[in-house]
Amino acid sequence: MRENDNSIERLLVQARAGRARASKAGMERLAVAVREQLYPFILRTTWDHDLTEDILQETLLTMVRELGSLRQTERFWPWVHQIAWSKIQDNARSARLHSAAKATLLASQPSEGRSGGSVLDANIQAETRERLRALLERLSRPHKDIIHLRCYEQLPYAQIASLTRTTPQKARARFHRATEALKAQML
Repeated sequence: MRENDNSIERLLVQARAGRARASKAGMERLAVAVREQLYPFILRTTWDHDLTEDILQETLLTMVRELGSLRQTERFWPWVHQIAWSKIQDNARSARLHSAAKATLLASQPSEGRSGGSVLDANIQAETRERLRALLERLSRPHKDIIHLRCYEQLPYAQIASLTRTTPQKARARFHRATEALKAQML
């Protein structure tokens, strides 16, 4: 295992090198090593090859983007595993939200054979959507943006954080503050 640690340290040094060619070669070898290490871990968690590939790709992209923030090279593997675990959780959360949204949509559709009410239900839903749109327009631009990214585009907090140049925890807190501001307007 010590030999592996030394090779990872060398790859990290190469990946961080200022010279483009050495940096690119080091990053490629580092990505191959990370892929070999993480693929079984992610696959055992997801049990889906395609999803594993997607999560692995997101993990590698985050690793490349955040490599400069890694201070201790001996913490590389726990750091990369934490990134992968975060991506797995974000994906599971997104799948649950998508499933819940789909169930809500199906439940809100009027069922056939129901006597009357379907026109009334449609009008109520249209009025509710219009009121919500008006309330959203009153929010500040940052609040509108975070609600749009989270609710309409259904992005996980990690991706929102990447887009807004913040952390997933701060993105989650901003979304909470935005929904609280929306709730306050509703009252």
